[in-house]
Amino acid sequence: MFITVARTSPMANGNSLINYLKIYKAAIEDDWETAESIFKEENYDLYTYFSYDLETPLHIAVGTNTSHRFVQELVDWIMRLDEPQMLRICNSNGDIALHYAATVGNTQAAKLLINKDPEMAQITNDDGYTPLTLAAKYSQKEMLCYLLGVTKDVVGERGTSPYQGQFGADLLGFTILADFYDVALYLVKKYPDLVMEENNIYTDLVTALQVLAAKPYAFQSGCKLGFWERIICSWIPATEERAVESPDSRSSMLITAQNQINKASYGFNVLFWSVLQNLAPHIKQMHRNKVWYIQTKELVKLMCSTVINKGDKSLAWEVLGSTVSTGVKYGIHELVEECCRQYPLVIKYDVGGLNLFVAAIKERQEKVYNLVYQLSGHKVFTANKFDYMGTALHFAGELAPVHRLNTVTGAALQMQRELQWFKEVEKFIIPSIKGNLNHEWKTPKMVFTIEHRELHKEAQQWMKDTSSSATVVAALIVTIAFAAIFTVPGGNNEKGKPLFSNDAVFILFAISDAIALFSSSTSVMMLLAVLNSRFAEEDFLYSLPKRLALGLISLFISIAATMVTFSATLSLVLHDKVQWVAAPIILLASIPVTLFLLLQYPLLEELVRSTYGRGIFYRQNKLLLH
Repeated sequence: MFITVARTSPMANGNSLINYLKIYKAAIEDDWETAESIFKEENYDLYTYFSYDLETPLHIAVGTNTSHRFVQELVDWIMRLDEPQMLRICNSNGDIALHYAATVGNTQAAKLLINKDPEMAQITNDDGYTPLTLAAKYSQKEMLCYLLGVTKDVVGERGTSPYQGQFGADLLGFTILADFYDVALYLVKKYPDLVMEENNIYTDLVTALQVLAAKPYAFQSGCKLGFWERIICSWIPATEERAVESPDSRSSMLITAQNQINKASYGFNVLFWSVLQNLAPHIKQMHRNKVWYIQTKELVKLMCSTVINKGDKSLAWEVLGSTVSTGVKYGIHELVEECCRQYPLVIKYDVGGLNLFVAAIKERQEKVYNLVYQLSGHKVFTANKFDYMGTALHFAGELAPVHRLNTVTGAALQMQRELQWFKEVEKFIIPSIKGNLNHEWKTPKMVFTIEHRELHKEAQQWMKDTSSSATVVAALIVTIAFAAIFTVPGGNNEKGKPLFSNDAVFILFAISDAIALFSSSTSVMMLLAVLNSRFAEEDFLYSLPKRLALGLISLFISIAATMVTFSATLSLVLHDKVQWVAAPIILLASIPVTLFLLLQYPLLEELVRSTYGRGIFYRQNKLLLH
């Protein structure tokens, strides 16, 4: 139990304010000698509180997480006084010193206190939380793992156990919020009933599955990796081990998440990547994320199966349905797919009053929507359902949420993405209801035009600005390339033949100049075609992006070819006088080409992928959900 005693103010019983300040400062600075002298000479009352929160010197020292010697000596002093109850003195919120240790991650102090009083780990504060729960709440993993080994699954004085009911659900929820998915796996395996319990970590009561569903970055679908990041991530060995002490047996339980790698080279791989992670923080983060992906996948599978095996039909419907609803909002298709795989009926769960797939359309979560391709033919998509709100096509005609719209670069590509959504959903709508009116007496096409009016204007202006800027550069290159062929380096002989015509570098000059001329001319024509377009809505689907993509690609080729032409010219003119000139010229010439590629490549890649690629709508795996 925690101790509630008559507390004295700093200046009561002869405790002067000066002594109070000295002890307070000593507790912060780990100065035991000063505090000890006051305790001995002034007969200081250790029950004296130090603040309006009713903190004692032990609270203050433990809370610093640095005054370790002070804590050790103070605890020994208290035990010599034969007053161990002082270790359980609580502050105004019912927190004892161990709660402070758990909050700041002071594992050294926690071990000291629990060695003196093992039952201290079971004490709850006024919120009903044990130190174990606070360690999870404040993301103190080392402390959490330690306290898991010393906190028992017993009903305390408040009639609760830290591993049962809402308080157990809070523990699991805080663990997931802190990204300790290995510990969460341990808790679910040992206390499966927690999966069905609602926790109080948010304003509304939610289950652990819903907490996990609100963390998209913990899943692979929530992390957008570049080309090289995907390559590196595929090679990183995702190994993570943590020894968590069992509350009952105190035996060590390894929580392991590791990918399938060649066992013969396992040791070398781990060593190599460990060194690399220390040298490159970004790779360390990628390793951490990969471990998370494996752990959360296993955690979702385990929690879903637990709900189905332990809960009844109505409970499974509510828990998994609410999880799917949250998963659709955040676009976590792995979670939605696992819930639907284990409990297919949840596909029919209303997500904010909408069908699962219609909600995915409204939220513009294409990876969740793609699950429609994993339904059997007779179950395909209730898009043809019609009510006063209209059909699924009406929702596809609405403007996407801002946070989803901003995942696409540039207003023109955003307009293209919106058109792709509209065309995709239109494929599933039967002809007889395509033109149906909604409650505002509008057809889907009318909704699309009205909702996207401003985006259409922005896309038109963006396309014009981008094309105009690129056209200026391309026209300049046309002029330079055309003039260069008539002013060849070294000049001509009396017969009009170039003096360096037999030199291999001259051949390179001629070829690169021709490429620069032809590619820049192509770029100008494509970009002028964009500028002269009518900029209708439908043009942003294929026509305009194709022209812009060809124009930008041609422009890049012409810039690269112009740099090669320039380098070849200088090499021809100076190679007799300065032999080493070729290497630095090539190096310097590559700088603008590299800069252009780095700065414009993301836009160019997205433009080409969205226009010529397979698109964002496809079957993600062969698993049949319903």
